[in-house]
Amino acid sequence: MTGRDGFPGEGGADGTSGVLDVPLSYAQQSVWFLERRAGRTRYADPMTFRLTGELDPTALRAGIQELADRHEAMRTSFPVVAGLPVQRVSPHIEVPLPLTDLTALPVAERDRTLSQYLAEDLRAPFDLARGPLVRAALIRLAPHEHVVRITLHHLVSDAWSWWRVLLRELEQLYSAYVHGRPSPLPPPPAQYRDFVHWQHDWLAGPVYPRQLDHWKRELAGVVPLPPLALAAPSPPPDPQPPRTRWSALPGDLYDRLRAAARRERVTLFMLLHAAFLRVLRHHTDTDDILVATRSGYRARPEFEQAAGFFVNLLPVRTRVPAEGDFRGLLRQVRRALIGGYAHRDAPFERLAPDLGLWRPGFGAAISVCVSFQTAAEVPPALEGLDVALIDHDPFSPYPLDLGFYEDAGTLRALLIHDPGQYDDAAAARLLDELHHALADACQELERDARSDEAAGAPGRAMPQEAT
Repeated sequence: MTGRDGFPGEGGADGTSGVLDVPLSYAQQSVWFLERRAGRTRYADPMTFRLTGELDPTALRAGIQELADRHEAMRTSFPVVAGLPVQRVSPHIEVPLPLTDLTALPVAERDRTLSQYLAEDLRAPFDLARGPLVRAALIRLAPHEHVVRITLHHLVSDAWSWWRVLLRELEQLYSAYVHGRPSPLPPPPAQYRDFVHWQHDWLAGPVYPRQLDHWKRELAGVVPLPPLALAAPSPPPDPQPPRTRWSALPGDLYDRLRAAARRERVTLFMLLHAAFLRVLRHHTDTDDILVATRSGYRARPEFEQAAGFFVNLLPVRTRVPAEGDFRGLLRQVRRALIGGYAHRDAPFERLAPDLGLWRPGFGAAISVCVSFQTAAEVPPALEGLDVALIDHDPFSPYPLDLGFYEDAGTLRALLIHDPGQYDDAAAARLLDELHHALADACQELERDARSDEAAGAPGRAMPQEAT
């Protein structure tokens, strides 16, 4: 089917009035394929908050419903048409907010029941073909204490969508509805299908071949990183969900890292990335290390206020000698990441087959992902309520997935690991080694800075860039 401007797949494939079908973005194709192959929902993307104070459930439900009415991504399903998945945008969906009342239970039993409820909700499947891919629930713990869980599928959401778009809009909507006012929000400047149009046109233009040439040069002859030497000795007989382990960096180390990054004219993430590469090198025989990092993909200003899956994966290849100075490694990482950021519009799912990094049915040759979340995790400021985030265990398709979170003067690391390859002891060891590697890196860079100062070396005028 050909829609406007010759864009394939747009239109009401089933003849339903008001229903819009568009192709999937390249990132969506990968997630859709992996989930279909797994046969179960793996990419649930929940947000859970504890609400303390006088809650207006009607205003909260209306605010969540308005988010779905505003953003096509929340009204999207993924049926198969002529053998291929399409995005089907419905003109309207209902988002109920059912209430579960636990106030009659003793405190200890109430908390256990809440934990069990949230765990079961996280495992509850989404029907990709029929939708909806959004659900919400409200749990009452006490007259003035509630928990709200809003879950989207990752096919229609990402961290920016949550923290910079949906939760910020929910603040304004809840306040308006509490006071009986209409929505104060203008229509979104763009929808996710506008991004799909842009990606389709961009890939058909002259820039993609140039970006492909860059990645061919950067990744010529690259091989996947083999499993690390600390793999779990006895993998569980049945597939297990990923496990998570948080680690907070000491405040004094965080301060030293930021100071070192400023002196070296690099971003904090570049320094963190380089230190983790050193950790990986200790557990592998190769110095040619391929990992990946996630990159924002909102290529035009209007996409910044759109909800959807705008994540792209950037391969990062670095030579990490078993023995070598950290400043040299840091310069390598800086060069690789700047090159990646400059060529990040090329979708990894399109690049991977061209570069021999992916074959249908086997997935990409990426086993480690390292990312830095730049969207601050600020809970919604709902009028009359104290709102606190309840941590959840996110899913990752990678055996090792390290994320850094900088917030309110603190730095935390989250390691997601596949227990079939890396057990809990291995994960704890990696995070412990990361702390030591970061402290050693600071010490080396501080020593280098003193040497530069003693020698009267001029400072390096290397510009900062956003991660």
